[in-house]
Amino acid sequence: MAITDNHRMVIKVCELYYKDNLSQKMISAKLGISRSQISRILATARANNIVTIKIDNPYSDETILEKTLIEKFKLKDALVINTEGLSSPSSIVELCKQAALQLDAYIPNQCSVGIMSGKTISELVKSIQNFNKRGLEFIPLIGGMGSDGADWHANIIVKFFADKTSGKYYFLNAPVMVNNIKSKKILMSEPGISKVLKKGMQCEVVIIGVGQVSENSTSVIAGALGLPEIEKLKSLGAVASVCGSYVDKNGNIIENDITNRTIGQTLESIRRAKKIAVADGRSKVEALGAVLSGGHIDILITSLDTARGIINLYK
Repeated sequence: MAITDNHRMVIKVCELYYKDNLSQKMISAKLGISRSQISRILATARANNIVTIKIDNPYSDETILEKTLIEKFKLKDALVINTEGLSSPSSIVELCKQAALQLDAYIPNQCSVGIMSGKTISELVKSIQNFNKRGLEFIPLIGGMGSDGADWHANIIVKFFADKTSGKYYFLNAPVMVNNIKSKKILMSEPGISKVLKKGMQCEVVIIGVGQVSENSTSVIAGALGLPEIEKLKSLGAVASVCGSYVDKNGNIIENDITNRTIGQTLESIRRAKKIAVADGRSKVEALGAVLSGGHIDILITSLDTARGIINLYK
């Protein structure tokens, strides 16, 4: 008779393992049976419902949405935060507060981290209280966004991250956009600028937002883009922006003059990095869905309401 058919032995092993908290090695020594046999016994007990495991999960709705997002868009992970009942500004604050508690799980020690500009990423770094990783360096992924919204600038955010983590930071001393490609080439030839751009391309992890293509986008509010440029992007089919790239509703990267005049990283230049996107809001659902569809995100952090919106969009 196989040992897994010995019902009394199966029960005994399960009692020792699950109730008495003995390790498989300790049970092996106590009962005189091999660890491989113990492993088979425990597996049999689970398969036959002799042992059932119940997890008291207060985040069951979020967990279901996380699994759906991971499976649908082939993500490495997803974190869904319940911000229901909160206004838009308060929702982003709560999202970033909870995201900050989980962020160091995604970033290894001695890591080069690229940082995008934007209001949500700015709020995220403000929410960090304790960060257990060391040896980090933070690199801005894009140039300065106009003269307004200084705390949205990637240069400011990288310093905040470095201060919170005792890390190192670099500045990209260039505007996010110039008038023509010739001006861009001149700036990119400057040693200080080219050094930081090269570091940005070599980042192991990048923390990014996802922008919508509208008059309410951070790029417009900060003065980096004007309404005529937004209309031009829309005419090309753009619905979302990530770093200096724009994508259509299917996640395809769109060739355009604005990207060609942007100083900073694109989806192509950061393709090897682990991309963590933090974004929230019903207005971002289409943009997030497009970027996810294109496979441009590895880890998504968003709200319960936004996650539902994305999933409903792709039913």
